[in-house]
Amino acid sequence: MKLGKELEQEFYEILEERLIYPVYQPIVSLEDGSIFGYEALSRISKDAAKLDVGSLFKIAEECGKVWELEGICRKESLRNACNKPSDVKLFLNVDPKVIHDEKFKAGLTYQYLKRYRLRPDDIIFEITERSSIEDVETFKQTIQHYKNQKFKIAIDDFGEGYAGVNRICAILPDYIKLDMEIVRDIHKSVMKQMLVKNMVCLCEEIGAHLIAEGIETEEELKELIRLEIPYGQGYFLQPPTEKMVELSKECMCVIMNNQMENIKSGKDISILGNIGTICKVKDTTALETQAKVLYEYVSHNPTITEICVLNKDNIVVGICTRLDLFELFGGRYGYNLNLKRTAKDIMNSNFLMVDCNTSIETVSQMALIRPIEHLYDAVVVTQNGRYMGVVTVKDLLETVITIQVSRAVDANPLTGLPGNRMIEKYIYERIINRNPFSIIYLDLDNFKAYNDTYGFNKGDLMIKIVATCMENCCEKNEFKGHIGGDDFVIICDYWEVEELCKKIIERFMQSIPGAYNEYDWNNQYIISKNRNGSNEKFPIISLSIAVATNKQKKYHNLEIFSSEIAHLKKKCKQKEGNYYCII
Repeated sequence: MKLGKELEQEFYEILEERLIYPVYQPIVSLEDGSIFGYEALSRISKDAAKLDVGSLFKIAEECGKVWELEGICRKESLRNACNKPSDVKLFLNVDPKVIHDEKFKAGLTYQYLKRYRLRPDDIIFEITERSSIEDVETFKQTIQHYKNQKFKIAIDDFGEGYAGVNRICAILPDYIKLDMEIVRDIHKSVMKQMLVKNMVCLCEEIGAHLIAEGIETEEELKELIRLEIPYGQGYFLQPPTEKMVELSKECMCVIMNNQMENIKSGKDISILGNIGTICKVKDTTALETQAKVLYEYVSHNPTITEICVLNKDNIVVGICTRLDLFELFGGRYGYNLNLKRTAKDIMNSNFLMVDCNTSIETVSQMALIRPIEHLYDAVVVTQNGRYMGVVTVKDLLETVITIQVSRAVDANPLTGLPGNRMIEKYIYERIINRNPFSIIYLDLDNFKAYNDTYGFNKGDLMIKIVATCMENCCEKNEFKGHIGGDDFVIICDYWEVEELCKKIIERFMQSIPGAYNEYDWNNQYIISKNRNGSNEKFPIISLSIAVATNKQKKYHNLEIFSSEIAHLKKKCKQKEGNYYCII
């Protein structure tokens, strides 16, 4: 950009007098409304300034003053963040050209952080696109340099094109921020929803966390929650402010209510989503369209199986199938008899139409109980009562099979009990519902020594014994899961679980004598190799049971709960013999 004298003068005035101050916008957990972190943004404090921050950085690049401007922004952002809550992160925007500048490395790492009592793991560098990454190899080395110092890396504005994918490959980020153009009106766009669904899967694969930027409406927020986006940011949640503020109670309620709606509507967090995730936008027509036009159109397009008829409000009022059109216009007189008829005259008003939030399983059941003559008709999908797309019976059945295979794969092959994905789903539901619950974590003590001595077949038998004891002792419709190995979970919708723990231990001890030879059982120990390869006496297998409830302590997300149960499990394992602990 060509600078006028007045703008150039204003730029240097802002730079020299440091007329920049920070504001902070929260990055919010879309699971429970807690604050995960704050993004530090810069604002100009000069009255009636003609430049905005974006223009300021463009001018700085032309004048070779990017480092000086970045330095001011960083220092002010960190200085004002020194009193931030200890458990939240600070996101700092960084230009790719500046991040590997030696002054930036030394200044931020060794001076500012120490001065403002901040730690490297408090900071997440958010790579912006103010300039391109020219020397990719050097940039990779620099990023690794920061990761080695416990800094985390985020990619900003992902979704603008190939550059975004290229940055993921170069950086392997810890966080990916979706471009606000993808978020805008996402509840109205099937294509955007499918893109985000794929991004969620990608992030799970590479171990990154997804953040949706630019959330401006409740409808956008609701759709992002449905799509399982873990974090969000935007004016609807909270605009940038000079102080780090908490999320409003009203906004937190919106998040929690939408999470509850997902659970009530049968949303399956662990596998595929609802029918809206697989529907496709296909050909539609108006009521007044001539029937012969529709016939000629499908005749020249063999892949078209149906055309939805919409009224002026984009509401589906009928459907014209390929088969119906061919029957009407076939024969000696068919064409002449239907020549002047319209879509309104020939459409079929008896069709299956479902809301996009209906579960795939429910839709498949509804589709397969239709009369035989309509069994293979496509299912019309709506959103807020208006046309969204259609799902063919072929696509529907393929998806149902995929779901069933997914569930079968998730089940533990040894015990048949649900595995990690279903366990996480059920625990998550309890945390969101806030109703009384108890999570019972069961683990075998000295199992490795037993497995090494008696062999894998006997080890599998011991694991089956635990599963059987759980099945026999649980009588109140408790959820029972097998995490893997010798780790199990029972989820109860009540707090009084002490008797259940005692009962499982008693049943277990009655069941295991036959799993030992007489000599070992009488001794109440076995001799096996320890970790150092030396022989050691190991006691008979026992059960450690750790129980976390929400009676005294409320949990806000899975991460906090997992940390709590892991600590409790460690405490139980330190006790000899069968032991249970309830908090």
